[in-house]
Amino acid sequence: MSRSMIEANKYIFHQLASFVEKNNTGTPIDISQKRCIQTDDFEKEWLKKLKVKETQPILPNFKTASFEFDNKEYFVVVGWESEPETINENIAEAIQLIELNAGIVTALLFELKILVRKKSDAYAIINNIFYPPLEEIIEEIIKVDFRIVVDFFEPIFVYEISIDSPFFNIDQQKILKLSGLYISVNKENSFLNFSEQTSLMFERIFLEGSTTIPYDNIVFSLVAVYWKYCFLDIYRCIERLYPIVILKTLHQNLGIKTSLLEFASNIEQYIGWRPRENEAINQLMDELPEDIVKLFQEIKQFLEQTTEGKLGDFIYKIRNSIVHFRPATQAIELDEENWDKLIRASLLAIEYWYDKYEKDLQ
Repeated sequence: MSRSMIEANKYIFHQLASFVEKNNTGTPIDISQKRCIQTDDFEKEWLKKLKVKETQPILPNFKTASFEFDNKEYFVVVGWESEPETINENIAEAIQLIELNAGIVTALLFELKILVRKKSDAYAIINNIFYPPLEEIIEEIIKVDFRIVVDFFEPIFVYEISIDSPFFNIDQQKILKLSGLYISVNKENSFLNFSEQTSLMFERIFLEGSTTIPYDNIVFSLVAVYWKYCFLDIYRCIERLYPIVILKTLHQNLGIKTSLLEFASNIEQYIGWRPRENEAINQLMDELPEDIVKLFQEIKQFLEQTTEGKLGDFIYKIRNSIVHFRPATQAIELDEENWDKLIRASLLAIEYWYDKYEKDLQ
């Protein structure tokens, strides 16, 4: 179904008019005057036939999306202030930046409901959009160059997805993985000072991690403002495994034909049973390879001056210190180096566990 060019243009210019009115400029805006973004025949094809497939909000002014046109797939980044200066090999092989045109811009501004930039100059919008020189009025319709319009909205970058990349045939999971890879490589919207080792671990997860990993949590951990909230999003991936690790043996012994994931869901839904979190995480920790255990032990040594005791109890204690606000729950403070190490160790553990339990999580 073709997109309505009239509706798309009405929406875009209405957003600009609303922005001007909210900024109390005192200048009346005549929204009855017809306006449109100027397009040629080639650009009209993009505008009418571009099909948005997936959208992924990440921050209030930052989102990603995908669309297809003429049997090709594209990745969209909205709200990135500057074009990334460096693209590493993993990104370069997957996506290639393309030039915007009037059709792409009009379609995406409309379909993705892209916001006018808060820092846009309302008087510049008046002068460039609503009161242009009279000679620009043609056949009672004011036609505006898309480059003028797009500058007032959140920035848009569009990349063609390589047919040979693991992100082709994009779906919701793949757009999360590609979004996470993009953030971890370019770092503009990553607020925490991750070490190079941890950044590379994020990249590896997005490129090679199991299909069953909840990638939305990993993406949101990347754009967290505080270390503790970064850790909580990653911890949620660990938490998802608790019923799996506890019920796996029971599921096998009973010879239940439904999947372990469905069995765990039914157990919780019908009898209200839930695993004891400290027991589940201790069991998971006991399975980890020595190199990952050593990382967790280094954090425990820093915080408690000992590596003795169950690592699962230690990690669960950190989690509780963040989510609970009780007199008996002591706040735990880590320095930047050890928060970073905790994030890296947790990602390594997630990579290991989700690979091990991949079939059980499907």
